[in-house]
Amino acid sequence: MIQHILVPTPMRDGVRLSADIRLPSGSGKFPAVLIRTPYNNSGWSPADAALVEAGYAVVKQDCRGRFDSDGIFAPLREDEDGHDSVEWVKAQPWCDGRIGMVGGSYNGLTQFTAAWTRPAGLRAITPAVMGHDLFKNVVYYNGVFNMPIAVGWAAAVAGKSGQGNETTDWNRVYPHLPLMTMDEAAGYRLDYVREWLAHPTYDDYWKRQSTEQHFAGIDVPCFHAGGWFDIYAEGTVTSFSGIRKQGGPNARKAQYLIMGPWPHGIGGRAVGQLDFGDSAAVSMDPMYRRWLDRWVLDRSNGIDREPPVRIFVMGANVWRDEHEWPLARTRDTEFFLDSRGAANSLYGNGVLRKEQPTGSVTDQYSYDPENPVPVMGGQVFGAPTGPCDHVPIERRDDVLVYSTEPLAAPLEVTGHVRLVLHASSDAVDTDFVARLCDVHPDGRSMALCDGIVRTRFREGLDREVMMLPGKVYELSIPMSVTSNVFGAGHRIRLELTSSCFPRFARNLNTGEPAATGTRWQTARQTVHHSRVCPSRLILPVIPTLA
Repeated sequence: MIQHILVPTPMRDGVRLSADIRLPSGSGKFPAVLIRTPYNNSGWSPADAALVEAGYAVVKQDCRGRFDSDGIFAPLREDEDGHDSVEWVKAQPWCDGRIGMVGGSYNGLTQFTAAWTRPAGLRAITPAVMGHDLFKNVVYYNGVFNMPIAVGWAAAVAGKSGQGNETTDWNRVYPHLPLMTMDEAAGYRLDYVREWLAHPTYDDYWKRQSTEQHFAGIDVPCFHAGGWFDIYAEGTVTSFSGIRKQGGPNARKAQYLIMGPWPHGIGGRAVGQLDFGDSAAVSMDPMYRRWLDRWVLDRSNGIDREPPVRIFVMGANVWRDEHEWPLARTRDTEFFLDSRGAANSLYGNGVLRKEQPTGSVTDQYSYDPENPVPVMGGQVFGAPTGPCDHVPIERRDDVLVYSTEPLAAPLEVTGHVRLVLHASSDAVDTDFVARLCDVHPDGRSMALCDGIVRTRFREGLDREVMMLPGKVYELSIPMSVTSNVFGAGHRIRLELTSSCFPRFARNLNTGEPAATGTRWQTARQTVHHSRVCPSRLILPVIPTLA
């Protein structure tokens, strides 16, 4: 192996980024794999070594303003540098002009952003665990400030090198108001965080940086990998299906998706409080390598003839191949919310049933921003993550709980989950959080997926429209994706509340701008369920195969 370290790679504006290059032994030209990262390019992994041994040149580059690269880091804006870096690699005397990219999380974003600019030489990408839109499920989540990413991660990448933040008291930082100065509470001045907060709606600032808005510009084969408990689970499957439908001809013919029972770190068998067995453990690097060999080297290895979707079905704990996402045989099935007027907590009388309610009963609870419902597992960035028993959360009176009777037979739910909610509030703006749980016969309520709606965005993420206090509104809450078999004797459960802190920034219920608001009030929330106001959980049920 031949190596060249600290190689300057010039960008269009003259800034030089730093790349470490390893070439296979011998003379000649080689195909290349480019890894663009903000996390220090000096690391050398067995996967990198295997690529070199297989005949690839491996180019690991620090993103602009990070570690050995010049310039100022502009998080999440990587399209121009990605384009220039691919074309620089292609022009090197040791490169044969064929290039692939690998990496997950931010290193997956650097692949998407390069791909949509269509640089010469880029043949294939393998993005893992990355969202499809910065306002919908990265910096914000459905328009709500996503604090573990937008503040926690943002602080970790401040400066040229990584910040450990071991002494940061996040229990003090996250409750800080206003959000615009939360960086100061953590001991930083983060101009990019303030820039994100200065764009509280889905405007051109976000659209320019959105992978979703650039699906049509992507024209390379893409291998997408994600986990059902990853914060970017919905983003991963949306990128797969969106590029497969809207991308260029090369992209449409070659998209592959794998989703396992994993958090942000994919490939293991145990997550949260569950162990999904030996089959859940997968070595991803050989899979990426097969993809690169097929589409970068044009080797006929059969991966393009395999079904394009591979999912791990939890509960049954088996892998299954599919031909599309969402699954064509999905049957959206409605479960209606009902109660005798007291669905509050695990000990209330909330139920889910197939039949619409015949009465006109409501459930109420108070949401106090000073006492938000804490995050506990689920699709979360950081610990704890994954399936965790939510019974402690369900003991709170500000959490409505609706459950089916024990199932007589197993029921598979695979796909996008959503809630249609009829609700009113005495506040002009508030949040509603919905969560799907699998209740085991022993009483454990294991969180699967969830979502949030900020009512000011009920008419679209590009505009803020306040509510009339007391008026009933129909709200749609996207609850992300899952694949789970609810076993016989299990219950399907819906939790409904108004906070999940500090995963989501609290709604102060006053309608003030999210970035600068400091005044809060307790909101009295009313959930309506009747024939006129049919609040309902919609599950993507997969019929049992004969």
